[in-house]
Amino acid sequence: MSGSGGLYYGSYLQLDKLLSAQKLESESAGSKAHDEMLFIIVHQAFELWFKQMLHELDDVVRLLGQDYVPEAHVAVCLRRIQRVNRILAMLPEQFSILETMTPSGFMEFRDYLYPASGFQSWQFRLFEITFGVAEARRLHLDTQGYVSRLSPEHQQEVMRAQQQDSLFTVVERWLEKVPFMEMGDYAFWSEYGNAVRDIFAHDREELQKVTSLTQDHRAQQEKQIASLEANFNALFDTTVFDELRASGQKRLSQRATLAALFISVYAEYPLLQTPFQLLDALLEMDKLVSVFRFRHSTMVSRMIGQRTGTGGSSGADYLMKTVTQHRVFTDIAALSSYLVSPQHIPVLPTQVQAKLQFASESSRP
Repeated sequence: MSGSGGLYYGSYLQLDKLLSAQKLESESAGSKAHDEMLFIIVHQAFELWFKQMLHELDDVVRLLGQDYVPEAHVAVCLRRIQRVNRILAMLPEQFSILETMTPSGFMEFRDYLYPASGFQSWQFRLFEITFGVAEARRLHLDTQGYVSRLSPEHQQEVMRAQQQDSLFTVVERWLEKVPFMEMGDYAFWSEYGNAVRDIFAHDREELQKVTSLTQDHRAQQEKQIASLEANFNALFDTTVFDELRASGQKRLSQRATLAALFISVYAEYPLLQTPFQLLDALLEMDKLVSVFRFRHSTMVSRMIGQRTGTGGSSGADYLMKTVTQHRVFTDIAALSSYLVSPQHIPVLPTQVQAKLQFASESSRP
């Protein structure tokens, strides 16, 4: 309490607990290492930010996981994701602070840390699970997996999280319910597919007009066009798409993928602008998490070289592999492969255009 009887700053923030939570193992062993204080504080700060990111993602999962998601809630989710992205963009700078410690300074107390390791950060594991890292693609330290390194209490938390919806699963369901892709005789995938086929037919016609190509070069160009066309056709062919999902080449459902493409193609329409920004923010999050992993790997490499981590991992090598292996929204990132130039985008039917405008605009003559 303050002297006036109101709430006191230190009491509100529980600074007595917070500032007394740095216990140096080197000091307990009778050989105090100066840089261990920095090491502890930086990692405690990471954990506080992990807690905040989980706080934001849990709310996004709750809002997007509803049977009906009002547009206002999509905007709220966008703000939550953007906040997480600001945090993720800042986190690599904490590695820069940690790197003011030299490798030899770290070696002064590293031996006291065994077997404690960042791999035991259950909050980061919860973040990965809540974000939507696919268990089938997760890199494991050994046959026992990462869960075995956690305490029984934290193992239970992680296992509960694995049974709940992730950001990926609620985004997929939300996309599958996107309206306006079908209306009357109009179906987005049919119109877009026809436009794409016309483009490839035009490309083949233009290729035949080029007389300067050798037979081998012409064959290479025809093969490239056929490969691109097959890639596009897979998007619209349910059987082929299901095969790609079964083989792990696709993760997002076909309906959700087409909805994300619809949003991307017609993003200039008012009712699709916020959904498009949300998809863009998800891609930004995926990128920033990868940057965080990469920065973590380079920091570890600088501090311990090729040595194994204190938790028994391969250290920097393991961390570097997770940079791409643990990405979540790769299917949405790949949508740029399916975009066509503006002049080839099919014009939406008038009734669909009206639905995608603000009410005040759609009512204008």
